[in-house]
Amino acid sequence: MNKWTISLAVYVIVCVIAVLSKSSEGYDVWSWKLFIGQVFAIPITLIVFTTLHFRSR
Repeated sequence: MNKWTISLAVYVIVCVIAVLSKSSEGYDVWSWKLFIGQVFAIPITLIVFTTLHFRSR
């Protein structure tokens, strides 16, 4: 698997976890959960990609 595939898999997993998790009242809309999930997923994806990039060198 290349670096982009692993990074994309991590991104999808974090977004799915965010959508399926419980949230407080008023924020229990899937679009809001997905937005907040992406706030966490994008930096994690970049960290995973950077780590894999420098580890393979």
